[in-house]
Amino acid sequence: MASPTKQKLEFCQQIAQDEPLLHGEVLRKCSRGGKILPRRYHVTRELMCLKWESTGTLSKLTNALTRNSSIIDIPAILRIQPGVTTARLHKLDAKQSLPRDLCFSIVLSFGKTIDILCTDSEQYDRWFKGLQSLVTRWRSARALDPEQIFLYQQWIHADANRDGKVNRSEIIKITHTLNHASSAKRAMLESFINADQNKDGELSFSEFCSFMNVVRHREEIDAIIQLYSPDQKAWIPQVWETFFLGQCHNPGEILALTNKYMTNGATDSYLDLCRYLTSPENAWFELEKIPLYQDMNLPLSNYFISTSHNTYLEGDQLQSNSSVHRYISVLLQSCRCVEIDIWDGDDGEPVVYHGHTLTTRIKFSDVIQAINAHAFDVSPFPLILSLENHCSEPQQVRMAAIMTSVFGDKIYTEEPLDHNLPSPNMLQHRILLKGKGNSLSSSSDDKSSESDEECEDKVVKKLSVAKELDSILFFKGKHFSSFEDSKQWPCNYMSSFSEGKVKKLCSSIDARLQYQRLHQDHVSRIYPSGVRIDSSNFNPLLGWSTGAQLVALNFQADDLYMRVNHGLFAQNGHSGYVLRPNSLRDEIGSYHRQALNLTIRVLSGQHLPKPEGAKRGEIIDPYVMVDVISESNTTRKTTPTVDNNGLNPVWNAIMSFDIGLEADLHFVVLTVMEKDYDLDDMIGFAALPLTMIREGYRTVPIYAADGTRAGPYEFATLFCHFTIVRPANT
Repeated sequence: MASPTKQKLEFCQQIAQDEPLLHGEVLRKCSRGGKILPRRYHVTRELMCLKWESTGTLSKLTNALTRNSSIIDIPAILRIQPGVTTARLHKLDAKQSLPRDLCFSIVLSFGKTIDILCTDSEQYDRWFKGLQSLVTRWRSARALDPEQIFLYQQWIHADANRDGKVNRSEIIKITHTLNHASSAKRAMLESFINADQNKDGELSFSEFCSFMNVVRHREEIDAIIQLYSPDQKAWIPQVWETFFLGQCHNPGEILALTNKYMTNGATDSYLDLCRYLTSPENAWFELEKIPLYQDMNLPLSNYFISTSHNTYLEGDQLQSNSSVHRYISVLLQSCRCVEIDIWDGDDGEPVVYHGHTLTTRIKFSDVIQAINAHAFDVSPFPLILSLENHCSEPQQVRMAAIMTSVFGDKIYTEEPLDHNLPSPNMLQHRILLKGKGNSLSSSSDDKSSESDEECEDKVVKKLSVAKELDSILFFKGKHFSSFEDSKQWPCNYMSSFSEGKVKKLCSSIDARLQYQRLHQDHVSRIYPSGVRIDSSNFNPLLGWSTGAQLVALNFQADDLYMRVNHGLFAQNGHSGYVLRPNSLRDEIGSYHRQALNLTIRVLSGQHLPKPEGAKRGEIIDPYVMVDVISESNTTRKTTPTVDNNGLNPVWNAIMSFDIGLEADLHFVVLTVMEKDYDLDDMIGFAALPLTMIREGYRTVPIYAADGTRAGPYEFATLFCHFTIVRPANT
């Protein structure tokens, strides 16, 4: 933990761009019911919160009496998104055409947005650019000194009357903010008295930092100090060396680490060890695998590619909203293959929705504009658009015109020359269009018509594809009839398979090997069964273990298998491309089986937030589920529940898993849950391939259900110890 020396963070100093936001003005907000409501917005003086309230005379009186204003923390904002991109704005735009250059959305976790309509370009610039600047500055400050930012945020929340100090009643109130049991009030008051150095009954910022260090004290770290040095609290260099070796650091790193984290003259190594354990050097994943580390010069067929199913949907497959916002969200999560279902629009403009259902419709042109704006924000490697084309020929021509106009020379159309697909490096910043080719017996993903396992196979159709569209396709959809037939395909022919079809194709060892060999030269896409109307996901290892590159998942689902997908693509620079194991590329059929034992000791949690939708005053009762997942098996174990403590719950639960490792495809998923009377709620998760986990004591960052880490999740972690034991002869 940082020493409490700063009275004020430099970040808090205002710049000229902040003045209009501090003064505030009336902006128009799009309500849930699709109404445009005037609200007065302003940023609080410490630049940490955005507040808004009603503007009418009666509303002002009500606001004053009941404090009926709305507020969000600016650090909780994921991004400021320009244009008409959310379902709420799409619905309003369908009723009255909105000026796209005057609209923006404040995007929060869990798909929440605040949708704003400005009156003119000057107001738009003030608020869009001003809020963007604040979000960026908070993010930069967080990266430089996360501990100080955490303390400052808690200080602002505690100082309710904004007098620059925190009194006893304000301290008691933050027990709910800290998600700590009200039964701890007496201990907190004792800590308050001890931190109040001048005994004036109030805490300055430095005194508040001292108070927080005591409240957040971690007994499990005291135990580590005692384990390595029973007779003294201050570690000497030799003790640090022993500890770092146990943390699997290379001997060459140890001197630098000791010099960095051992404070000269310290009488207690607690704060030093806290700094190390929460530092990037102590990540639970192999540090060298987080940046781009893999060979990106092999043909595309050699990679797993992060893929979204029915990308436009915000919820279920039958009646949920469609939105452009979903495309932006998945692209910013490193997704490299998105799906677009295109149908004839009434006005001659193609629309996107799930055909023959009650899902809402959005403009194809809006989708393409958003994709173009964000296609390469996170990853430079090629983006594949899976076009499910249900349009008449005239609107296909319009589709092609829109994509050609917007994407320009980003569209890649060159035919492969050497029977190999181009590599990700060759295709940087290029867009590959996949669709039904002209004069081909094509694979139609008419998913809305699939009602059971019997209907999962693709329907063979003779399609009339406009030449303007056909000419810009790179991947040509091809109906799969047999493995023998597929050997004659050009390398850019692609088939799509439902999860049920894959299970049938791979029902024997020989067929499974043939299916894996198909993926040596060709790319295939696997999508969820049509019976998954709730947008649930299948186990992606069904596809990855057979070599399939595009395993399409419902990104809007917050289920276990979406967490597995998050874990796989956390590596290799978050590029959305991960090189398949050798057993699926050069050594098909030669599986590397290796028995091992994984032991996970879930020691504690830190700053765990309340689950989405929880009541403000509730204190959580957290426990942790640990899943070890393979293609054919999921083993789950859980910790006990800790009552009334999200600040620093201690479980100290040991779990052991015997694993037969095959093709490097086992995953560990840690899910933090809250115990409830009826249905337990998810708080957050962390996931990694087993092969990326580092042994030793590790701090594990926790993500929100939607894979984001902002607001309260920025500081949410688990503290675990990992041990992997392999047989002596391996």
